[in-house]
Amino acid sequence: MNKLTLLLFVAISSEPSLAKEDKESYETCILEHVSLAENGTAANLMTNACHRLYIDNFMLSDKDQAYFHCLLAYLPQTKHLRTAMQVKSTCNNRHRSLFN
Repeated sequence: MNKLTLLLFVAISSEPSLAKEDKESYETCILEHVSLAENGTAANLMTNACHRLYIDNFMLSDKDQAYFHCLLAYLPQTKHLRTAMQVKSTCNNRHRSLFN
């Protein structure tokens, strides 16, 4: 076996690292954040944030975690689509920007 084949075998056969589904935390996230939503878009964005943080969190970077926590912190208070989209954009700029 050559080195490249061996490396590929090891990478494929390794268990996923740090990916852990936490259904209880996901449900808590929904109850604490999404239940407060007055805007459908904000509710969808927060549901996705809870899902990414607690269910589909494989390879989630620190920047992505901070972005999703930002959404959860500021979206529950939004009442209008335009405001929800501004919060989303601001969280994205603050936490996912290449210049941060």
